Amino acid sequence: MTRFPPIGEISSGTLRTEDLLDSFSWYLRRYGGAEYAALCDEAANVDPDSDEAADVLADLGEALNTIAAPYTYFGANEGDGSCFGFWPADLENFDELRVSDTSEIPDDYCGAVMHVNDHGNVTMYHADAGKLECLWSCV
Repeated sequence: MTRFPPIGEISSGTLRTEDLLDSFSWYLRRYGGAEYAALCDEAANVDPDSDEAADVLADLGEALNTIAAPYTYFGANEGDGSCFGFWPADLENFDELRVSDTSEIPDDYCGAVMHVNDHGNVTMYHADAGKLECLWSCV
């Protein structure tokens, strides 16, 4: 089972480069693994007041977006530019299977499934011939 970063904020209330470097690299190290160790080390050692720090911060943001769960993205919250995190993508245009109950998933279906319950909570699954893997959930 793949472990994705949780939906929600990872940094809020600050745009200080030093704070963002710390927060972004912590999540990347935790969820991105060894593949991103060099970038995380670079973030830990860069002068936050340098021009290079802005480039490293941009690289961290791109890397976090690559490890986001399917149908989510990493970035600033639409309503608060100093709140960064992992957010559901535009689910209005989701073109795979959408159900209100998981019993509606055909036994032989393979692919993405969006379950929206009667309270509006969303859970994204990957279905593989009767087996469901929860990718993320948003209440």
